[in-house]
Amino acid sequence: MELDTIHSVQNYHWDNDSTQPSCNLKLTFIYPVSFDDKAILDSLQRIFISSFFDETYALFTPQEAVDNYAKAYIENYKEDIKIFAENNDAHDDSEEYFSYYETTSNQITFNKGDILVFQITQSNYKGGTSSYEFLKNHAINLKTGKLITEDDIFKPGYEKLLTTIFRDYLIKSNKVQSLNELEDLGYFGIEEMVPNDNFLLDDKGITYIFNKGEYSAYKLDAIKIFIPYNEIELVLKDDSPISHFFSK
Repeated sequence: MELDTIHSVQNYHWDNDSTQPSCNLKLTFIYPVSFDDKAILDSLQRIFISSFFDETYALFTPQEAVDNYAKAYIENYKEDIKIFAENNDAHDDSEEYFSYYETTSNQITFNKGDILVFQITQSNYKGGTSSYEFLKNHAINLKTGKLITEDDIFKPGYEKLLTTIFRDYLIKSNKVQSLNELEDLGYFGIEEMVPNDNFLLDDKGITYIFNKGEYSAYKLDAIKIFIPYNEIELVLKDDSPISHFFSK
């Protein structure tokens, strides 16, 4: 498999006036350009495109997806700025308040044993007082060209064990003794913390990522929990796409 990268930087100032608020979009899009099986290549490209952008771009070529996404981003900003402009006097620093930015990139985190794993990182700001950032993770079975889901990996009933692992990890890593102490640090809902299908895989284990706002305040970093396969072998399927990483 060969990969290519598209870099795109777009900047638009309101009314094309460089003294006015602006939107700034930076994209770094890595995607597969060749694979032995053409049908699987097509599937891989659709997965990469739809996950990086969204499903509406899935049938575009990679370059078309980048171009159309950038165009839509700027057009959406133009519409929003018209609305914001009506209340311009309500904000002291109007240029910062009305400016947008988005930076999105992806990277391959693992490519071995017919398993391809990649992560998308996005940070954005859409006016106001706060920005947002999140991580999306996907694993693909290169034998089929399909995404790997939790149901592909785990036996029924796996959620209870993982919830316990998540809770114990957070208590230990934050050096506290109770859920109440975790809440004092900015975590919430830990007793109901369930697998979210947002995971990375490698030949050692699975890493779950919970973005800011899922079970923690935005002031905290995203939660990243690595679980070695040998700690969850009781709930791992013997015939899953990743069983060759842990089977004896």
